[in-house]
Amino acid sequence: MKFTLAFLLCSYVAETCLPPHIWETQFDTEYDCLVKGYEESLLKIQEIGPYDINTHRMYIKFGCYEAIEELKL
Repeated sequence: MKFTLAFLLCSYVAETCLPPHIWETQFDTEYDCLVKGYEESLLKIQEIGPYDINTHRMYIKFGCYEAIEELKL
């Protein structure tokens, strides 16, 4: 089973989230997927910076989902 990582960048002020960003690499374990989700969320928050995070009350949600396997015909 493989796992797919999906991120949402949201704002409490705008009361909305941007469309999901799907990480292009799949993960062999849910643990590896979660670790990458936390690492990348922190990097993105630091990239956005405190001004925009505080002004727009931005936050990141992410989840690891079982990847849908393609049917082999």
